[in-house]
Amino acid sequence: MQRMYPLDLKALRAEHQHIEGLFLEKVRQLSLVDFVLDFSKNQNIFISLNSNFPFVGFNSDLSEFPSGGELHSFAIDLRRFLNGRLVSVRQPNDDMVLALDFEQRNNLLEKEIFTLYIELIPNHPQAVLTNSEDKILAAYRYNNERGKDGRLIRRNNIYSLPNIVTNKSPKKLGDFDYLKTYLDAFGERIKKQNYRVLYVYLEHNIKRLEKLVRNYKLDLTKIDGIAKLYEHANLLLMNKPQIEGESVQIDGETINVDPRYSALQNAEILFKKAKKLKKSEEILKERIEQSVKEIEYLSSIYQMLHSVKTSEEFSQIFEELNLQKPNVKTHIKSSLLPYFVTYKNTRILFGRNNKQNDHLSFKIAKKIHTFVHIRNVPGAHIIIEESNPSKDVLEYAGKLALYLSKKVDGDITYAKVSDIKKGQFPGQVILRHEKTFYVRLSDTECTNFKNTIKRLI
Repeated sequence: MQRMYPLDLKALRAEHQHIEGLFLEKVRQLSLVDFVLDFSKNQNIFISLNSNFPFVGFNSDLSEFPSGGELHSFAIDLRRFLNGRLVSVRQPNDDMVLALDFEQRNNLLEKEIFTLYIELIPNHPQAVLTNSEDKILAAYRYNNERGKDGRLIRRNNIYSLPNIVTNKSPKKLGDFDYLKTYLDAFGERIKKQNYRVLYVYLEHNIKRLEKLVRNYKLDLTKIDGIAKLYEHANLLLMNKPQIEGESVQIDGETINVDPRYSALQNAEILFKKAKKLKKSEEILKERIEQSVKEIEYLSSIYQMLHSVKTSEEFSQIFEELNLQKPNVKTHIKSSLLPYFVTYKNTRILFGRNNKQNDHLSFKIAKKIHTFVHIRNVPGAHIIIEESNPSKDVLEYAGKLALYLSKKVDGDITYAKVSDIKKGQFPGQVILRHEKTFYVRLSDTECTNFKNTIKRLI
């Protein structure tokens, strides 16, 4: 993974000098190690303090970032202390430290300078906010002992620049998409950190249900001899032998009986026992079937998380599962709107989660439209806004289904929207009169989908 070098940082500064003079509007925390400074005129500075890959980005497109991290002390401190106008972006000693100087007024309306130092040192990234006297007001991480460079990062201590001993690249390495590389490598990890409650809930409940299924099946193996009980009861009923001991012999069969009761009464006891075991067997089979369906439902959501990116989409999943996600604002009407691509003047719509899927298939789609889905695989509902789409449009929709489920090939099923109905769980459908075809997805088509997907307005 290509790291950022001093000359790359210098080139970034030179390219984005226009950010100087803008006002800081908001500080956001996107993950445990990722922060954004939002400025006026829709400008931003993205800061990643990832130990393996620290970097900064100017005016980054964060629409693909799996945001949703809770505010930690450093971000809270930045919001508390930092505001005002960005007056300069410096690179002390032309090394891997970016210094952002902010001018703001104190309670006496006097101008003060506050500086945010961002140390982009692999394995030891750091960010420190100081006042005009270099006194530390806040830091990304504090230490109780002096580090190898002799610094002690604590509140009210005097800040000093680190002694960077990393090798400097002798030349700029050229244009490089640090954010894309970062998300390719750490995107899933960030997502699991930000939405740990959801991942743990799904994993725990899937394991719990799988254990229940194993126990139910074990109980089924213990229910044995129902047919034999009916056979013995019928023999007693038809032959009515004299009961003198704890067993009788009829047609070579040894039948255990209760000597206190007659043959007819013992037959009735055996019938009741057989019916009770039969009822237990039916209940266990029903519970197994129900648990398996729940496992499939939760597993489909878990697989869907690979394609979910925005906090809005995650909020819908939290709502669907009746989980409480703190500090998440949801706008139900707009969040249910699906996405779409256009192919040969035909609009193809799809949902990214179960709520969007249901809203699309049963609220937006017309009965004459065409429903498309990967066969026997959890995934997006896809609606072609045509009654009889051509073969190439169907194949395009099928490839879109593969792309959204991150599959290379597979069987695609399709039917009229009028031939589908809701299943037991959100996002599940039952198809009638469906047809199937096979498609394969290429890398070029994946790139094309990524660049053409839009949100319905």
